[in-house]
Amino acid sequence: MARDLSGPADMSMMRIVHTALRRDIGRAQRVLSELPYPDDSQRQALSEHLTWMMGWLHHHHETEDAHLYPLVRSRNPAAAGLLDEMDADHVAIQPAISGVEDAAGRYGKAADARELLLSALDALSAVLLPHLQREEEETMPVVSATLTTRQWRDLEEEHNIKPLSKRELAFSGNWFVDGLGDADVAIVAALVPPIPRWIVRHVLVRGYRKAMFKCWRLPEHTRLRTQLNGRTEHHCEASPGTVWRILADVTRTGEWSHECHTAAWIDGSSRAAVGARFRGTSRSGFAQWSRSCAIHVCNDPDEFGYLTHGRLLQDCTEWLWTLHPDGTGTRIVQHYRVRSLPSWADRVVWIFTPAHHDRRAALSNDVASLAALAERETALVGHL
Repeated sequence: MARDLSGPADMSMMRIVHTALRRDIGRAQRVLSELPYPDDSQRQALSEHLTWMMGWLHHHHETEDAHLYPLVRSRNPAAAGLLDEMDADHVAIQPAISGVEDAAGRYGKAADARELLLSALDALSAVLLPHLQREEEETMPVVSATLTTRQWRDLEEEHNIKPLSKRELAFSGNWFVDGLGDADVAIVAALVPPIPRWIVRHVLVRGYRKAMFKCWRLPEHTRLRTQLNGRTEHHCEASPGTVWRILADVTRTGEWSHECHTAAWIDGSSRAAVGARFRGTSRSGFAQWSRSCAIHVCNDPDEFGYLTHGRLLQDCTEWLWTLHPDGTGTRIVQHYRVRSLPSWADRVVWIFTPAHHDRRAALSNDVASLAALAERETALVGHL
């Protein structure tokens, strides 16, 4: 039975659009503010996605200002005051949109624009998020009571669907439903004919997930089974300098790591410095492997980090320790992030190193062992 299109407009799609905007602004703020900060690949992907999203938001507001609000005004003069306020909001929000566009462009070119972009996103959130909430709570009920479903759909078709290419529509559709519950996914799906809907959700979604994985490194955007990142911390009754010296002497890694039993300097390196290289050899169950490693963060006594590179599996993992004064001791925070791992290599790791299915407890024990080692050395020095 054909649906009656003469009833009040269903504005659920507007709420779904707003949810997508809130979601990715929040995701961007998270990856920009949490260690380890994005590498070059993630940084460029994030810059491109935020630039696209700001363009999308600008068009969204233009459509409301030029088409939706005038249509509502013509049919509901009593709504003029509220719509004037919505127009004024858009004028106030536009400089913040431009600020994110500028900062995202700079961040795509240089990592030192990270804080600039984070500040721009905070400024956008301050003016955009209250506007979205008010639009949902006050404006959309007025629109629904004023327009029919047919009028709303015709406006959407003419100004938000026809101007886009099939590829842009497919990307936008997958962007809308990212992380939504089944009921909201069904609302979006109902707007697309069955065959194109299947193609978008089962074929073209792969490109969307690939692009979003580059931005956010979230498990929902990849088929990789390996845990892609982790964070653990432990308090230590030793100074940051003591902990840092143990970490920076990579030949001592086997004293506190459950897995890496040997590490040795290579390629002429003999001490910790940015660019210094060493090789670590690890064992888990029956599996044994080695990785060449390059130090990329070396700030005594605050930070120490390196990248591991697997030649055969073509994998790369980033390890970072940050040391924070904490009362009479140190708060040790360990971060790790898988930067690259081919799908086939992920399957190999999953099969041959089952201990990596969930590394949280083992890595937490490593940090505790590191803390205990630093505390023993502190006690030893105190007795001399």
